[in-house]
Formats: sequence, structure tokens, C-alpha cells
Amino acid sequence: MKLPKPKKEKKSKRQKLFDKAWSMFSRYIRTRDKGICFTCGAKGEIKTTHAGHFTHGVSTPVYFDEHNVHCQCVKCNHFLDGNRAVYLRNIQKKYGIKEGDRLLKGADETHYYSIKELEAIIEDLKTKLGCS
Repeated sequence: MKLPKPKKEKKSKRQKLFDKAWSMFSRYIRTRDKGICFTCGAKGEIKTTHAGHFTHGVSTPVYFDEHNVHCQCVKCNHFLDGNRAVYLRNIQKKYGIKEGDRLLKGADETHYYSIKELEAIIEDLKTKLGCS
């Protein structure tokens, strides 16, 4: 007996834009960092590396923050849960001691990305990625 496929719920315009913005942002981060893991230094293919967050949460003001997201290998991002201690040290080295605190504070805040914000993020990323 074959079971019917569950119906897919349609995504809202905002959710589609959010998904597109994240996809473009992830590609931009991995390209910017040339496939080099921010936490362990391993070199990987841009297509197979991750864009790993220091602080997590899709509804935070730092979700699309370039200081909060860097290229990471699968081992560091997935299996070591972001390798956060090393990630923090590297953020402090690269951006200064207070930057880690700013990102952690931002992770405690809630931010709802509006359609206009997401459209602006996408347009900015098109420019950074050289898309038309």
C-alpha cells in the first residue's frame, strides 16, 4: 500500500526572500574566505565548505553580520558545533577584543527581517558577488 505524499506548505514571500538571502550570503562568505576554515585553517572547496555562525539564531540582528559568519569546514561547523572557543579567539584577533562581546550581545536580541530588509540584503549581495 502506497501512502500519499504529505502536502508541502507554501512558503511566504518573506520566507522565500530569507532563503535566497541566506543562500547568497553563504556563497559570498565562503568565496570571501577562499574556502579556508576560520577556526582550523583547513582549505576546502567553496562548494563543500559551510558558512558558520559564531552566534546562532535566524531571528537575531547578527544573522547576516559579516563578522559573525565565516567559512568553516564541515568538521568544525558541524561535528565540533562551530568550534566556538577558537572562533571567539579568532574574532578577537581579527576584529578586536570587543567584537566578540558585541556579537554575543546581538545574539540575545530578537530581530524580524522585513521584506524590504531582505530585498536590500539581496541587492547588496548581488553587487558583492558580481551578479546582475
